[in-house]
Amino acid sequence: MLERLEKDEFEQLYTLMTDSFPPSEIRNFKRQQMLLDKPDYKVYVLRENGEILAFFAEWASPKYRFLEHLAVNEKHRSRGLGSKTLQAYTGMSSKPVVLEVEPPEDEIQRRRVKFYERNGFNLSSYSYIQPVINEGYDTVPLVMMTYPEPLDNSTLEEIKDWLDQTVYKS
Repeated sequence: MLERLEKDEFEQLYTLMTDSFPPSEIRNFKRQQMLLDKPDYKVYVLRENGEILAFFAEWASPKYRFLEHLAVNEKHRSRGLGSKTLQAYTGMSSKPVVLEVEPPEDEIQRRRVKFYERNGFNLSSYSYIQPVINEGYDTVPLVMMTYPEPLDNSTLEEIKDWLDQTVYKS
C-alpha cells in the first residue's frame, strides 16, 4: 500500500504539498527536496497509476516519530484515503507518534483535530510557536497530538527540543 517516495516523483509531491498546506508550513522547493537525503526523514506515498493519491512525511528519532505532513490529493478526497494512510502509518512502528496542529479555534481546525482523534490521536494542552521554516512567512501557533497514548508535558518538551534541533534546523 504505502511505498517510499521515488526521487523523480518529488515535483509531483511538492505540487501536492503546496496545494495542501499554507506556505508558512512547508519549506521552499529546494530546501524540501534536500530533506530527501537526510537519513531520519522519509516520505511515503499511496499511488495509483503513477499518481500520488496521498502522502506522509516523517522524521524519526530513536524514541519517537514525528508526522510532519499528511495530505490527500484534492481529486481523491472523501474516499477514506486520509484515514487509511494514517492507519497504515501508525501500524509501521511501535514508537509513539507526535504531530502538530493549529489550535482548534475555527471550524476547519476543529475538523482536523477530530479527524486525528477518530484515528486514535490525543490532543495535548502543550502549545508553542513553530519557528519560521519558509523565509518570508510568519511563525505558526501549534499544539501537539500524540498516538497511541497521551504524553505528559515534560515528554512533549523533550520532543519539542528534538524538533528544534532537527526538523526546524533543516
